[in-house]
Amino acid sequence: MAKRIIRRGIAALQAELGLLEALKPFEDNHQDAKERFSEAVASGDRARIVAAKQAKVEAANRLEDVRTWLRREAAIVKLQTITIPRLEQRLAAPILADGKDAGEDLEERARLEGALAAARAELEALGREATAFRAGLEALGAVVSGHPVPPDLPPGSADVTVAPIAAKTTVNRRKEK
Repeated sequence: MAKRIIRRGIAALQAELGLLEALKPFEDNHQDAKERFSEAVASGDRARIVAAKQAKVEAANRLEDVRTWLRREAAIVKLQTITIPRLEQRLAAPILADGKDAGEDLEERARLEGALAAARAELEALGREATAFRAGLEALGAVVSGHPVPPDLPPGSADVTVAPIAAKTTVNRRKEK
């Protein structure tokens, strides 16, 4: 069997570029915090090092939170606009088996129906997760605008503004002490 060449289309490239553009300010902030930490370590001032490390940890956690949110939102949009409609369209037409006068391929139909059910279940789970995440942000004083599951908007469409909060942070699965 020959190996298939997988090429990225323009839409996939544009989606990736949109994600990178949305993350750029957070990545810049994280990079600045890392540089300030390096400068603080070079200076040897203990209080400055502790403050710079805390700023670096907060910037890293904020970057990861935004990245997770955007990926979740992109997955929801893809399920709603591409995966589920394509499966429904495929199931709406007859699925013919190979061969002359073979009739309908029941195994393929069953496989597609299973894939559609799995996609709907995944969409439901992601929607609940996004709604819970949004509710958590609102409980912390964030202002969240837009629908919890935007069906026709690109990644980064959710606008969230959060008041400063203090929380115990975790970076690289290590707890701060």
